[in-house]
Amino acid sequence: MFKTVRDGERALLIDKRGQSMVVDGPQRVSVFRKSFQRLQRVSADQYQYIQFQKADGEVEHMQGPCSMFINPLLVESAVVKQAHSLSANEVLVVYKRDRGDRIVQRRIQYGPTIFTPSADEWLHEFVWHGTDRNNKTKKIPGGLRFTNLRVIPDQFYYNTADVRTKDDALISVKLMLFFELKDIERMLNQTTDPIGDFINAVQADVITFASQMNYDEFIDSSSQLNELKNYPQLMGRSGTIGYEVTKVVFRGYHAGDKLQGLHDHSIEKRAQLKVRMEEEQQKQDLTDSKLCNQQQTSVLRKII
Repeated sequence: MFKTVRDGERALLIDKRGQSMVVDGPQRVSVFRKSFQRLQRVSADQYQYIQFQKADGEVEHMQGPCSMFINPLLVESAVVKQAHSLSANEVLVVYKRDRGDRIVQRRIQYGPTIFTPSADEWLHEFVWHGTDRNNKTKKIPGGLRFTNLRVIPDQFYYNTADVRTKDDALISVKLMLFFELKDIERMLNQTTDPIGDFINAVQADVITFASQMNYDEFIDSSSQLNELKNYPQLMGRSGTIGYEVTKVVFRGYHAGDKLQGLHDHSIEKRAQLKVRMEEEQQKQDLTDSKLCNQQQTSVLRKII
């Protein structure tokens, strides 16, 4: 009995004594008293690599473009994975374990490049606060997972809720933060979630700012929230974790409907009083002018 192994194929023959033989095509082979198995071929393009585990447990990576046949006597499994594409403004944090003394070393891989990790390397996965899909001004823990770290200036929206003024008015302050990563090693050593650190620090600064004045004073002074000097905790923490906060933009505030209604009514009332005062002032000016004219006329008559 014969089997045909086509060109580009590979087969495994095992005889009754357990001896194996690998056959490459094209050829026709006898399978009398032998088991015959066509080997699966796995291939990877230039943006991929093959991760395969040998029968002895060792794992190796083969960078594409490449292909291999899976011999079950030598290879337990083989998986095609995507290589990591890095732009010019991205980096990877790569860890590698030394097989001799088992010390783990860390290095920074800069782009642009197509990076294929070796079998004894793995990548740092960042898990940060991320933007809520239903509300771009809200951050949720663990909402952002990635391996490609951006090293260009970035920004995010954030609303600091439940801020109380000195007269116990409850408001929400709308901000936009601009920042830039300056020291990757410091960031890795000092924090696991920079966005979370920014949020906690800016909340503390805004709460401190608002607690020192009443509601009307806060409204009059709110433009000061555009100045970095009013964010000491944010600036201090950002420097500690290797970031630079370049700008904070105050985008307004939101009060409860009842409080906002009272404030609007107060503004309307003040406007009405101002109009009345201006009207009264005009009437008074007109009266003064008439009296002055009358006095001048009286003086002229006496002279005549």
